[in-house]
Amino acid sequence: MFGKYRLRAGLAALCLVSGGSAFAGQDAPERVISSDVLVIGAGGAGLNAAVTAAMANAKVIVLEKQPTVGGATIISGGSMNFPDPLRQEKMGIKDSPDLMYQQVLAAGDYRNDPALVRTLVDNAPDLMGWYESLGVKWADRVFEPFGGLFPRGHNTGAAAAGRDYVRVLYNAAKAHNVDIHMNTRAVDLIRDGASGPVTGVKAVDEDGAITFRAKAVVIATGGFAGNVKMRMKYDPRLNESFRTTANPAGTGPAFNTGDGITMAQKIGGDVVGMDYIQLIPFTGGRVTDYVGADIWLNSDGKRFVNEGGRRDVITEAIMRQKGQMCWVITDEQSVKGATTEGKIRSGVVFKLNSLKEVAEKIGVDAKALQATLDAYNKMAAQKKDPEFGRTTFTQLINKPPYYVGVERESVHFTQGGLHINSQTQVLDFDGNAIPGLFAAGETTGGIHGTNRAGGNSLTAISVFGRIAGKNAAALAQAQ
Repeated sequence: MFGKYRLRAGLAALCLVSGGSAFAGQDAPERVISSDVLVIGAGGAGLNAAVTAAMANAKVIVLEKQPTVGGATIISGGSMNFPDPLRQEKMGIKDSPDLMYQQVLAAGDYRNDPALVRTLVDNAPDLMGWYESLGVKWADRVFEPFGGLFPRGHNTGAAAAGRDYVRVLYNAAKAHNVDIHMNTRAVDLIRDGASGPVTGVKAVDEDGAITFRAKAVVIATGGFAGNVKMRMKYDPRLNESFRTTANPAGTGPAFNTGDGITMAQKIGGDVVGMDYIQLIPFTGGRVTDYVGADIWLNSDGKRFVNEGGRRDVITEAIMRQKGQMCWVITDEQSVKGATTEGKIRSGVVFKLNSLKEVAEKIGVDAKALQATLDAYNKMAAQKKDPEFGRTTFTQLINKPPYYVGVERESVHFTQGGLHINSQTQVLDFDGNAIPGLFAAGETTGGIHGTNRAGGNSLTAISVFGRIAGKNAAALAQAQ
């Protein structure tokens, strides 16, 4: 089935370039479909945009090149950051949009667009009610996601909570008559001259070329982590030996290939921060989704980094270790993800009954490992780390059995992308908004700066997806 689709789509794409029909000797009639709002991409950002626009009474079409919806959101752990006084105050945590604003800017080395960050943090608290209205049930917990730098993370408690967000968004989209075209790849944006509005998209589906006309277009095609050539243009180290967190086994097709960025650039769209590409350890050795319960050791059995630090700092530290890897160790006391038993069965994680067994597994001296754990546990008890500056400790690591696994870096997130303003309008090289064109999600740049804090991605795609849908619908209705 998929092989047949790829063949037909490939033939159709060739015909788009050559100007011929989808099949030799046939003059296929031009197919044109019109809507108020056209959304390219059915991931978290695209579905948020589509649902919001449809709720504003716009006729909405969504194009998705994959055979399924969800994009990177559906396979994510689901950590979402936003201030939540009800839960945070119970834990003695003081938080606010202003504090989040300062922390997001600092995490990105102040290379973020302050206006976009302000928009993000001011709208973040509304996400709890928004998702609840769609049917999400939040877990009664607040945590610090890996690389999140502050305890304001939320999810549904599921191992891959991203599925819960996609499920309710998809159901809402269908309930509001959003027309989703699967296996349909957008190829080119249609613009009325060099300075006119964007009026639609040229696309290819299983039956060949198809044109979608719309009064407003939203690009939500995700980042370019899966496009090796594109990412190497900005970071030559990231060759094909690096897998992505969206395709960790390297066996599936890459879907995050920067399509929307390329299409917008063809009609004059500007980009920002393209060299800010985030890697994270994603081999599977970690069994927790929060900071505070594990210790990371190099092949010599020594700590080498603040395990609760910035993701880019952790990445560079791991890349400097022998074999560009590390061991992650936790114990019986930590809260583990639902995938842990599967990781143990497949040999990704080892469940060991003593530190002696741990030492044998990672190939270090048992006494030296014991000394490392003793020193760490003393820091954890005092909540002070004079060596690496770690501040988040949720427990000691001293109760067998121990859970041990290897971590290596994978390409995770591209912070750069299309240049947008706070209204999610795509800007050209002169800083002017391209009429009729909006963008949201990982396909955009400027929000996270040099480094995205863990838990901010799903927040950003939701906030800006909703803004894009609202503004696209308003533009369509004004026409």
